[in-house]
Amino acid sequence: MEKTSHNPLICYSLRKRPDWVSFASAALHGSIRWKEARLDTHDAALPIPGPVGQSRRILRAIFLSPSDVGTDDCQNRIQRLFHLNGGQDVVIVFLLKQEEDKVSPMSAFMTLQLSLGEFEMPVIPVNSVQMVPNSLMAFHRQISTSSGPRRMASPAQTLLPYCSYGPRLSEHAVNVLTDITSDMRDLLDMMTIPDGRTKIIDLLEDESEGAISFWEKEYMVD
Repeated sequence: MEKTSHNPLICYSLRKRPDWVSFASAALHGSIRWKEARLDTHDAALPIPGPVGQSRRILRAIFLSPSDVGTDDCQNRIQRLFHLNGGQDVVIVFLLKQEEDKVSPMSAFMTLQLSLGEFEMPVIPVNSVQMVPNSLMAFHRQISTSSGPRRMASPAQTLLPYCSYGPRLSEHAVNVLTDITSDMRDLLDMMTIPDGRTKIIDLLEDESEGAISFWEKEYMVD
């Protein structure tokens, strides 16, 4: 049961999950005062400050790693997270961890993003467990200070900068790719046909090689 608290909360169960066992230490010994609690449907809960008299908002997060992707438990957790508040004030933290004899973390990340379907929600990729507290707090600050309707981040804007062999794609390259495709599946299709790759080369110029190589070598299209 989630306790009422003004502090960020983390779930006790993380201590039993090998990929995340060090998170409690990273969070509890940091500058932000986290507390442990029982969270039945998620792994972290961060209260979002708001005007007095309005319903209290809470950012809720689940933590996933490559070995979770594609399992029934993973899909069930994603669905439960989404339905907590209709897809608002939720986020997935994904650990980019290479596992022995497994697909690359970026391929698993892509598979996760494509599998969200109607449960579309923000995904934060992190390179280590130690990065999670600061990454979560940065996302928390972003949605706490945003004005207007609470809109979910575009999966393409979250994912595409990392879809390159070599340096991350620039904001310009990401904007170009999202302008010429309707969704991630459309982008996958474009990267697999000669005419599509030619168009990418013309539009991205120096960044095209890294983008095309990622889809050819890093992510296998079924």
